[in-house]
Formats: sequence, structure tokens, C-alpha cells
Amino acid sequence: MKIGFSILLLALCAAVAGRAQTNDARLTPAERVAWTHLNQRAAAAQPSHVLWFNDGRGLVGWLLGETNGMVRWAAPFGADGRWLMDFERAELSHAEALRLKPSPINYCDVSFQLEFPELRLIRAPPYTLLTDDSPQAAERYLGVLQVLQTNFVARFGALTEGLGLPDHVQVLIFTAEDAYRAYQRRMLGRRPNVMGFYRPAQQRLAVFDQRYTAGMDEILARLAWQSEKQQVRAATDAAANHVRLVLLGEACGMLRHAEASNHRVLRHEGAHQLFHASGILAEGATPGWLAEGLALWCESRQPGALNYGYSALVKTAQEEGRLIPLAELLGHRERSDRGFYGGEREAELAYAEAWSVVRLLLRPALQEKFFAYLKHLRRLEATADIRRTPPVALLCRFLGLTPAELDARWKQSIARLPFDPE
Repeated sequence: MKIGFSILLLALCAAVAGRAQTNDARLTPAERVAWTHLNQRAAAAQPSHVLWFNDGRGLVGWLLGETNGMVRWAAPFGADGRWLMDFERAELSHAEALRLKPSPINYCDVSFQLEFPELRLIRAPPYTLLTDDSPQAAERYLGVLQVLQTNFVARFGALTEGLGLPDHVQVLIFTAEDAYRAYQRRMLGRRPNVMGFYRPAQQRLAVFDQRYTAGMDEILARLAWQSEKQQVRAATDAAANHVRLVLLGEACGMLRHAEASNHRVLRHEGAHQLFHASGILAEGATPGWLAEGLALWCESRQPGALNYGYSALVKTAQEEGRLIPLAELLGHRERSDRGFYGGEREAELAYAEAWSVVRLLLRPALQEKFFAYLKHLRRLEATADIRRTPPVALLCRFLGLTPAELDARWKQSIARLPFDPE
């Protein structure tokens, strides 16, 4: 089987990155300085010892110093932070040196860091993360992406034709809204403001941490002022403490909601990234309904789980006779300055319908045939066939269904929502 052009490009990029790891003869002076700095940071980020306690417990970290009675220790905290602590020597057995190798720094990491020198780089292959967020937040967001990757490989790994993911999948997480918006305008031009996006040409996703929006700052400041005012007016200390706890709970709830939104954006845009970086989807050859439907399918904590928001949208549209016809949805041509159905009244419904179609196609009865369709879309020799065949007819050819039969199955699956397990 011939490998598509996009996959060859990915392989070439991976090969270039691999050569750059071992040969820095062609680096500019600035790149060499950055290379050295990043390698030193990567080495320093690797724990150097295991501290063993008398009861058999072990604690990984760094031995910072010791006296006759105390041992100073640093333990990993978040993605790249440290937690300092002291232990009495009497409770310790010994410290054992580790020989851990740091994640290798490739040329893509160097150029990425030089593009954003104010952000710090964290390597967690295949991801390279640049952020100004806290170590704890960075660890949580990397965890979301790594779980997504594990689920992705389990479900779609057979489609990568052995190539897998390149070792330079890039992630940007901003806490400064102005910096994020400036980067978004530079990358997307006039497209509407979004909290995250993916650029296939760079294999890079960018996300704004919604806990740091100006609106969130205003809400938290208002809650703090309200809390202070009500505490002063409280009749007793117990009443004042109750006020403080109630408003603190509201503030924490707002922040948790913002972080949950961050996770959804990461899973959605991270799915776009994985499908393109692995070569399953090819930029310019993937219809909008397919790219967005797959990303929406991966958006839940458990990919493919029922999304009640999208379910309600398509179910209500069906009951009211407002469904976008399947042929129209699959044949919609994306405008580069707006995105899939961007700027149109039915955009929200179109996304929900794309989710429902992909959910149907990933059922056991259709998944193998759907995967054959995905492989066909990325073949160079299939370009003419894709161009001359109506999109719904092309999909139906691989499914072994007529357009009417596919439409009937799709509408039946919508009618069963929300009582419709995958």
C-alpha cells in the first residue's frame, strides 16, 4: 500500500529532528545556546536519587544537603516544579543514586523555545509544551493530553500504518490573554475568537487558560469584596466564617468550571493534532464534517461517550424537522477564513450533527468500513476519485450502503438518543 504524501512529510520531519539530536554542527549561535540550556534543564529535571526510609518507603527526588541530624530533600512537584522538605536522619535508611536519561531535545524544541523565549519548555514525549502556567497546572494539562493519546492509539492506532506520532508534537498554553489573542490573530487572521486552535502545518495546538480571563479576574475580585463586606457586617465570628466559606466555594466552583472547559478544549484540539500528526487525516483532503466530528467524538473524558448537549441539539432538530440534510452536511465546503460552517446560523447544529454521524460510523458494525474510507481519503492516487464523487456517495460506497440507507440509519440513531449506548 502506498503511503500518502502527508505521511511522507511527517516521516521526513521526524528524520530531520532525529538527525538534529545528534549533530549540532549547523546550529546558529543562538540555537546552540538554546540547545545547551534546554539540555541542561532537561537533565536537571530528572530526579537524581531515591531516598529510602526505615519502613521501606522510597521517595524520588534530589538530595540537596545533609547535616548530622537532618537531610534536605526536594521532591517533584507538578510538571517541572520542586517541593522542599527536611527529614530527620533517624527515620532514614539510605539514599540511592539514579541513572535516569532526560527526554532528548530535538531541533524542533530549540526553534519552538526561541519563538517564545518568555515561556518555559517541558518535554513529555511525544509532546513538547511551552507555557507560563504553574507546574501543577502544566502537569494536569499534560495528563489530559497523555490520556487522550492513550485512548487515541487504542482506537485509531491501526490507521497510522506503523508511522506513529512524531517526537515533536507542540503545545502552547498561555495565561496572558493579550499574548494569546495576538498569537491567534497572527495564525488565524479574522476567524472568530476561540479558546484554543490547532495548526496542521506546525503540528501545534494553542490554548488559553480560561482561569485567567479578564472576566474571571473581575468575578473573583467582586466575590472577595462581597465576602469582606459581609464578614464585617456578620453578627458573630461563626457567621463571618460561614460567609467566607460560602463565597470561597463559589470562587472555587468558577475556577473548576474554567479548568473543565480547558480540558474540553485540549481534548478537542488535541484530537485534531493527533489525527493530523499521525497521518490519519491530511490537511486539505479532509472534509470539515469529518475533522470536526472526530474531534467532537474525542472531546469527552471517555472518547465516544454520550454528549448530552450535542444529543439534545440533534434530537430537537429532528423533532422540529430542522436537521441539515446529510448530503448537504457532508458536501459542505469549508471557507478558510471561517472554519466549518463558520458564521452560519446552523453552525452549532452542524457540529452536533457531525458528532452524531461519526458516532454512528464508529459503531462496531461500520467501523472497519469507515476506516477503509479514511485510508482512501489520504491516498494520492485517490485524488481524482474524491474530486469527482459526491461526498455522501463516496462514503456510502465504502459502507456498502445507499445514501437513503445511511440516512435512515443516521436518523434512527438520533431517534434513540439519549438512550443510545455506543
